[in-house]
Parts: sequence; structure tokens; C-alpha cells
Amino acid sequence: MTHFAVVAAAAVIGSVLGYQAAAAMAASDAVSAVDTVSAADARARCIAAEAEAPETCEVSQFGQIGAIGGRQFHYALYQYRNASNNVLDHMRVVVFEAVPPDSMRAVAMTDTDPAVSYDKPKLLHSNGRILLHIPGSESGTGNFNRERLFVWRAGEWHSVDTTAWLDDLSRRLRKSYGILKGIYPDYVTMTASTPLWRDGDGNACASAGRAELQPGWRGDRVVLRNIRRVKAGECGEPLPRRSKVN
Repeated sequence: MTHFAVVAAAAVIGSVLGYQAAAAMAASDAVSAVDTVSAADARARCIAAEAEAPETCEVSQFGQIGAIGGRQFHYALYQYRNASNNVLDHMRVVVFEAVPPDSMRAVAMTDTDPAVSYDKPKLLHSNGRILLHIPGSESGTGNFNRERLFVWRAGEWHSVDTTAWLDDLSRRLRKSYGILKGIYPDYVTMTASTPLWRDGDGNACASAGRAELQPGWRGDRVVLRNIRRVKAGECGEPLPRRSKVN
């Protein structure tokens, strides 16, 4: 792989991540139009984002996420199926807030794409912030991160920019290095790690070690605080931790 190819690949990643941010905004806009619905309908029907023919939709999972100040949040996993081509099947996560005595309203929603899968949302605590994290990933060799992240402010969920810091990372790397796969930060410890690819590396095997990353917060935006290059095992795998000797 040439230096140009590494840089071009990094540009592709930036483009893909930019798409993620745009999709997040579109999804947030769609949620605002959803009215309060019965709890029974929220559990049984794809009521927040119904399927369009020839697709069908079912609620494949419904569960509790947690509570903030007595306000309960739940999630529904919508599974859309295409009758003519199952390659086009896709999913969506919708987050509901319980409205007593027996109603719910949608407060957050992911985008949907056949290549993207989502996991159960979680409430996290990070540097004095309460976060709603919806893990997501894109299938393929890049395994790109398609998560959604929200922060709790003034009694509402607000979308967090989780991509700008990755553009900063791309700019700060040595010119002969690149990152060709998704990065999945830990928002509780505010840490992340990734293999580093150099000129001539194939996509499957990075040879430039690893980058230990320290994301941070600037307001409610994720930024990059520090990068540290470390040795790695074969193809950029983390080295085993040495056990302490008493």
C-alpha cells in the first residue's frame, strides 16, 4: 500500500464518519414528530418508524435501559425484513421514555442501514455527564463504528459529536501511518486504542504498532487529548499484560 493509498483510506474513513454524523442529525429530527403512544403499542409495534412496502417490521427486542431522576427509559429494536431480498434487511433502535400511567414517547432513534447492526443501549457516567450510548457497527473489513451517543442536559437527550476528534487524529498521525478500521472508545474511562498501518501494509495486518488514545470532553463534544504510540503484537494486536510478581 502506498502512502497515497493510506492517506486516501483515511479520507474514506473520515467521509464515512461524516455520513454517520449527518445520519444522526436526521434521525434526531425524525424523533421529534413522534407522539405519545400506549405502552402496549410501543412494545408490540414498530410505531415510531413503520415499514414501507414491500418491507415488514417487527419489534424483536424490548427492554429497560434505566432511570434518571425517576424518569424511566426503555428501548425497542426494530427488525425490518425485505420480502424479495433478505440482504436488504435492516434494523433500528428506538429509545422511549415512560409517560405515566401507561404511555411512552420516543426520545431518540438511530438511522438504519442493511450494513449496520446495533446493540442494547446503555446509560453511562463520564466526567460528571450522563450518557445514553447505543453501540453500533458496520459489517465488512473496516468494522466501522456506527454508535450513537447522547448527553443528558436540561431534562432532554442531546446528540454528541463523536466524529470530529477522529478527523483530528488523522491529521496528527505521522504521514506514513494510517487507521483503516473503526475505533470504539470507552466513554467511562475515556480511553481508546487502535492498530496503526504504515505504507505497504495490507488491510488485514497493521505493522506500525498501536496508538493509545485519550479522548476528552470540551463542553458536550468529544475531543482528542493525547496520542501515544506503543509496541504491539502480530498485526497490531495488544501485547499481553505482564502479571505482577509479589
